[in-house]
Amino acid sequence: MTLYRIFVRLLRILSHLYFVEVRTLDQARIPESGPVILAANHPTSILDAILLAMQTPRQIHFLVKSGLFRNRLTGALLRRLGAIPVYRPREVESHGARNVEVFEKVYELFERGRCLGLFPEGRNSPAGKVTQLRTGGARMALGAEARNNYQLGLAIVPVGLNFENRELFMSTVLLRFGPPLYVADYAGLHREDPEAAVRKLTADLQEAMRNQAIHVEDDQVSNLANDLFEALGYRLAPLALDESEANEEAPKARSRLKRWLWKLMDWYRPDPGKLSDAVITRVQDREYLATALSRAMARDPSSVSALRRQVDRYLDHLHQAELGQVAKRSLDEPMREWLIRLRMTIYALLMAPVALFGLVHNVVPYLLARYLPRFTRDEAIRAFAYFGVGALAFTLTYSVFGFWLWYFAGLNWNWALGYLALLPPAGFAALRYRRDILIYRDKILVRTFFWDNKELVQLLRRERQGVIERFQELVSENTM
Repeated sequence: MTLYRIFVRLLRILSHLYFVEVRTLDQARIPESGPVILAANHPTSILDAILLAMQTPRQIHFLVKSGLFRNRLTGALLRRLGAIPVYRPREVESHGARNVEVFEKVYELFERGRCLGLFPEGRNSPAGKVTQLRTGGARMALGAEARNNYQLGLAIVPVGLNFENRELFMSTVLLRFGPPLYVADYAGLHREDPEAAVRKLTADLQEAMRNQAIHVEDDQVSNLANDLFEALGYRLAPLALDESEANEEAPKARSRLKRWLWKLMDWYRPDPGKLSDAVITRVQDREYLATALSRAMARDPSSVSALRRQVDRYLDHLHQAELGQVAKRSLDEPMREWLIRLRMTIYALLMAPVALFGLVHNVVPYLLARYLPRFTRDEAIRAFAYFGVGALAFTLTYSVFGFWLWYFAGLNWNWALGYLALLPPAGFAALRYRRDILIYRDKILVRTFFWDNKELVQLLRRERQGVIERFQELVSENTM
């Protein structure tokens, strides 16, 4: 097994420390063989390369700024992992001549049928945007095809990295892979006018990347889309009737016992509307909201402003009532939501001792691995320092525990080793517990003190229904 594969497997294990969830969509669009470029947006610096490597079956050779190769240890590791240095004007005086060599290495890479990782923006993406692409990627791709008489078969796969909240530790990420662009399709234009071909391929790639990553030009629209997404509780459907209204409309012939049995069966029966991946659905909902609001903003800004005020009023009442996510997700299906919250409460109570055991034994090396590397100035060294410091901190901590159990507590070495063997899985159990609490914290019963306040619930239901209706009016007006 190559060093690259070992490194990727290690990253997949350690990714549980940094992400709540990582999902991919349409990964099969990556060609299984032949030369390919994975062109992605760049929201979070080096983490983007790590995510691509973890979620892509092929080995990726990344273009990396030459400054990261100055340290001998880091440079040697990057080369062993297949990285190719790129020289920038502010870093190297002879950058032009050095980059000719870089292009030559990339051409040879494509001719061997390998995969290149590229972030064509050339810098980190702003939140909710894919900025103007630089032309270097298109120039490189067309040059490789021209060198092989446009018979190389080079494909460019646009990739969208979508973080639910990229500023927060333990975020959720969705990687979407778009249909490939085949560089040979630009051969005719490239023969006639190379610069026009470069501009055309760059523009097409930019549009393709924006289709995979959420891109909103207007910051006001982006903020409103985020708040509307929050207000609707990840659902775009109107609220159901409340429980009393639903009971009045239920068939009179059905007994109360039968109604309860049906509700219980409905809770256990898979819901077709929830079979799709939740992360993918949330990203698609955000994208739908942003697109619809952008169209409405261009056509009728005053109506968008009215929706903005309505959303603000609803969120303000929601926060004042201290209902938070519980109310938003529980208003529609009280019975099912109550059972889910009961189940999550039992889970939270039963797993708490295990999580506490894992926390006590792993919190010190975890904090050392999390904070010590931040003192490293160089970004690349800092990324590798996370793993190096972590391995050293956990090894030393477990060694101290083992020595204490054997020497001071008088445990037989067999028992001491057995105890130490519990520490890594207990640590991962604590992380999993924290992840589950982050995801399902709105299902814990202690957060539902105000849930029975009928007047507040009815007010919130009416306001939320009004937000939905106004949004639907905007959508219908701008699709006519």
